[in-house]
Amino acid sequence: MKKLAPLFIASLFAVQAFSQVGINTTEPTATLDVDGNIRVRHMNDSFTNSVAEKIVGLDEDGNFVEVEVDENIILEDNKLRAVERRYRFADVTVIGDGLNNMDLLILPGEPNDDKKIIRIYTPTLLRAPLEITGMVAGDDGQTVWLYIQTDTSVKLMGLNNNSDPENQFLIPGQVVLQQYDMIQLMYDANLQKWLVMDY
Repeated sequence: MKKLAPLFIASLFAVQAFSQVGINTTEPTATLDVDGNIRVRHMNDSFTNSVAEKIVGLDEDGNFVEVEVDENIILEDNKLRAVERRYRFADVTVIGDGLNNMDLLILPGEPNDDKKIIRIYTPTLLRAPLEITGMVAGDDGQTVWLYIQTDTSVKLMGLNNNSDPENQFLIPGQVVLQQYDMIQLMYDANLQKWLVMDY
């Protein structure tokens, strides 16, 4: 009987090793199920020489889940850093010498919703200056760069009634852009206007 005791005890530990443990709960639903707050002491002492490789968070049920890091976020030296590695381009060809309510298709779900730079082209035979009186409203805080590829000038016309009020540029007079110029615009939903951020 004495020879069987160690075998019995070893098998008891093996069963417990694969069981679920509950703290403040009698019905654990995970390997370790804690009903309450979690506190870890001495984090700085334990992890001073460790480098994080993954990020975890909590879902709505309190389960730890791995957090996916987007391509614009870098985990480096245990710090998260946002990096704009590159801008995505969209190309828009404009026909005619005036454009009202120009639609860049940048709203969520539209073809250019992830594009930060819109290259503006005109047909080769068109040499007249281009006047843009407004662009279809974006989301609040949405920004876009207009990059002029045409070899004629482009004028952004401020508060021009040829475009709907919510699509207009909130600029005095006009801004004249030449080939290879860029201008950054942001949409303010409170003002319902496009504002110039950088030029």
